[in-house]
Amino acid sequence: MDPQVQASFIPKKSLDTTASRGGFGLLFLLALLIFVASIVAAGGSFVYQQYLNKTLADKKVSLDRAQGAYEPGTIQDLARMDQRINQAKTLMSKHIAPSAVFAFLSTQTLEKVSFSSYSFTLNPDGSAKIALEGKADSFSTVALQSDQFGSSKVLKDVVFSGITVDDKGAVDFSVSATVDPSLLSYTASLQAANAASQ
Repeated sequence: MDPQVQASFIPKKSLDTTASRGGFGLLFLLALLIFVASIVAAGGSFVYQQYLNKTLADKKVSLDRAQGAYEPGTIQDLARMDQRINQAKTLMSKHIAPSAVFAFLSTQTLEKVSFSSYSFTLNPDGSAKIALEGKADSFSTVALQSDQFGSSKVLKDVVFSGITVDDKGAVDFSVSATVDPSLLSYTASLQAANAASQ
């Protein structure tokens, strides 16, 4: 007999297929779990969408009921009034009151100091530049007035210049300063006037 030819027809390898069935079962179980999870997620999404649609419908009914309580003409009038009030607030917040500078100067000017000229220039940032020419009875009064203006929180960059003595012994001087926007605010001046009247 030829040694290369096998005499037995019984296979030498085991025909056990349980290992491959176990792998297939695990894969099937995993696919089944993913399928069930996707169905649950789709169902949850559907229920949530129905809830949102119902809530939206309820809000629309509530809005229609609220709009029905007013006439359309009244709603338009109220909307126009709201726009006008907002525009008035904007105008008031941007409006300046240069007269507040005079009120400030009247409280900060010493008794022996008088001003003969005044100029006011509004800056783009809302502040203002003022220039004054004044007269005082002595150099010490000018120094005190300089200290008074310099200690103010609403005047910045205060500069006294052109200090001279006239033929009567009085001291002439010039002052320039920058006025803080808070002093020029019309709203702030109204509030101050209301507080003073109460």
